[in-house]
Amino acid sequence: MGRKLAFVLLLAGALALGFFLGRRTLPVRYAPAPAAAHAQGTLAAEHPQLIAHAGGAVYGYRLTNSLEALDTAYAAGHRCVELDFERTADGDVVLLHDWESMAARMLGSPGQRTLAEFKAAPAFAGLTLLSLDDLLLWLDEHPEVSVVTDIKSDDNAAVLSQIAGQAGDLQRNFIPQIYAYDQYEPVRALGYERIILTLYRMQKEPEVLATFTAEHPLWALTVDQTAISGDLIAAAGGAAVYCHTVNDLSFFEQWHAQGVTGIYTDYFVPDKWPAL
Repeated sequence: MGRKLAFVLLLAGALALGFFLGRRTLPVRYAPAPAAAHAQGTLAAEHPQLIAHAGGAVYGYRLTNSLEALDTAYAAGHRCVELDFERTADGDVVLLHDWESMAARMLGSPGQRTLAEFKAAPAFAGLTLLSLDDLLLWLDEHPEVSVVTDIKSDDNAAVLSQIAGQAGDLQRNFIPQIYAYDQYEPVRALGYERIILTLYRMQKEPEVLATFTAEHPLWALTVDQTAISGDLIAAAGGAAVYCHTVNDLSFFEQWHAQGVTGIYTDYFVPDKWPAL
């Protein structure tokens, strides 16, 4: 009996150890690697047709910005993802669409949390919520992925400065969106080389836009699908043009023929995307 009990305990211990070692864990803080560490990571195609919106849908759910969404998007061929960033009550940066309706969905109730509260909360559908450090760890493992930022804070440049300070060499993986013309120079000064001007918080004035794009190189211009027009496409000045958020293939086909480069999408994936 003693030998049998000892064997059972030994087996249980081995299984527990194997489970522990096999689990994917994320460190509390990301330690930036030396600049040469990511030299072999080739970033995504310069302007993919598909950008995974809020990390892409997972289990059918949109806007989760979760680890599972990122893993699912990557497995389906996405190499460019758009993610939402919010600040916690104690000044850290986390991936979350907003502290109101999506906090209520993902965390059980609305309201800004501290980082510790955010990480400790049981998440919707068993998903894994991410801090900026968690995202940087993920990018360290997937250095070919680009991240388009959608920063909900009123101080876009301050959050982008925080990202740059924590990211080290991985800053090159971030493509910041700006929401006003006067944000361009401060963001450029932070060292970001690829910048998207997104118009969803701005007046859509093609003449003003054309003047701006003639003097300020953009990686892309992004326009809400309800506001896209031939005049705005022409005013992009040769920059790539994206529409958000598009889950209708016929819409993309119509506007791709008129000059739209690609879309932010919840559901479409590169592995099953028609060659257009």
